[in-house]
Amino acid sequence: MRYHFENSGGVDRRGFLRQVFAGALVAASTLFPEKTEAARIFDIKSPKRRTRPMRKSTRFIILHTTEADGSGTVDCITQSGTASYVVDRAGAIYRILGKSQVSLGCGRSMWNGLVNLDNHAINIEVVGYHNKYPSGLQMESLKYLVGVLMRTYGISAGKVMPHSQVAYGRPNRWYRRSHRGRKRCGMIFATDPVRRRLGLLDRPRYDPDVRVKRLTVGDEYLSKVLYAKMSKQELAAITSQPSPDSEDEDLAVGTVQKGQTVWEYAGDEYASETTIYLLPDGRIRRGDDLLKEKFDFHNVQPGTRIAVGYTLGGCVTGERTPFSIAGQNWNRPDTLYLTDGKVITGDEINDVQIPAGTFLLFRK
Repeated sequence: MRYHFENSGGVDRRGFLRQVFAGALVAASTLFPEKTEAARIFDIKSPKRRTRPMRKSTRFIILHTTEADGSGTVDCITQSGTASYVVDRAGAIYRILGKSQVSLGCGRSMWNGLVNLDNHAINIEVVGYHNKYPSGLQMESLKYLVGVLMRTYGISAGKVMPHSQVAYGRPNRWYRRSHRGRKRCGMIFATDPVRRRLGLLDRPRYDPDVRVKRLTVGDEYLSKVLYAKMSKQELAAITSQPSPDSEDEDLAVGTVQKGQTVWEYAGDEYASETTIYLLPDGRIRRGDDLLKEKFDFHNVQPGTRIAVGYTLGGCVTGERTPFSIAGQNWNRPDTLYLTDGKVITGDEINDVQIPAGTFLLFRK
């Protein structure tokens, strides 16, 4: 996950004190491990704790890299709730959300047919870059944290994966099908030397979703890093690889601009029942319904909005509550409420004051 900071070189008073305290604790843990182990995780409460729902299950640990190294990284993640934990360069561990709450690190994701892994995963952000080795202190702290979580939730080493391994991209102008390789976030955590240092003695040997053709490979280099046995020279070359340019595919709803086509947003899924069109005239229609109506997909009016991978729940009314439409998905961060031209996520919606005529889209 990538973050941008305007004043990453400066350290505010709160950040400075936190860094000093964290550094002292990490140093003390080296000298007196039995006395400091229980206190190695700092609890800093994200404002998102008030609204985030609980995970449906805890099956995975997903490792991310911030792609930034500024002093404001932890504060940024705290405010947005994009991770359950953060490990900074000094090795300090911060718990951002409640132990079972959903964090928004994975975004568009899939593993072995299971989608939206934020509902099933603990997201850990490691301050640093996808193609740079973490510091020694980070390695020690991350090994400790991952070990605790694996034991607590019964998660095997093969279910501890980098974000790049589970993220997937929607169809677009380059790939007509949903594809693996949308980003390289956390890629370094798939390499054997790093995994050994973290005590992870197993890893996936192939992509189950590519194997059964749910997805296609969109980044051959990433696929090699994730699954091939690499030589020392190839491992050394990882740190010299630039980050690929990619569009922000975590945006749930894309807007068709003048001169663009639906294939740039939905690819071969343009007429799917899980591709939802928000037409400029106010209608909300599924792709397969538009196909039956002989809709002209080649001449889509600019301003049309498209959401790929969603179920159209319909309109919320007094009789049709969000829970009756979407069940436990009603307040998930990836559930969308469409009202007055605005898109509001499930964890931000005020369930007491949902305007009449609000449409609900959710992912199964």
